[in-house]
Amino acid sequence: MGTQYIYSRVSTDLQTTLNQVSRLKELYPAAVVIEETASGGRHRPKLEDLLSKLVSGDELIVSSLDRLGRRASEILVLIETLDKKGVTLKSLRENIDFSTTAGRLIFQVMAAVSEMERRLISERTKSALQAKRKLGVVGGRRRQFDEALIARAQELRNLSKPLKYISEATGISIPRLSQITKPKT
Repeated sequence: MGTQYIYSRVSTDLQTTLNQVSRLKELYPAAVVIEETASGGRHRPKLEDLLSKLVSGDELIVSSLDRLGRRASEILVLIETLDKKGVTLKSLRENIDFSTTAGRLIFQVMAAVSEMERRLISERTKSALQAKRKLGVVGGRRRQFDEALIARAQELRNLSKPLKYISEATGISIPRLSQITKPKT
């Protein structure tokens, strides 16, 4: 058996990891405790450092799975990484030991739910884009125009040509022309 590590995280300096660590330390007295204060961002340097040190046979113990990440998909990626390394993950609140058959089943259910969530988001996004296209709204990054074309558009605008005429002559939309050219003052 490898080394046991307790990882605890709080979001602000005003919080303490004492509640998370005390019960876990009772259950795993020999475990090395890693405590971190990390805001809602994804950067968790102590966790990242710990993950790089873990080897096959080690155990990572947390008070709850949400200490490892904010989203299920983020936590699943971490669980998969641990599994590939041969590291066991245990979570006290959820009462899950991912080295057991029941823990593996829960992991597989979580992975299936996460995959379904990704597909639903993708379907909703595609549907929304399709509906916008039907209304004539084109998404994506704005087309970039070369300096010569912009200069030509500005020249026509300085000659007081109508925006519709400039748009047809340059292929630049009227709203975009209003943004990239200035009327002659």
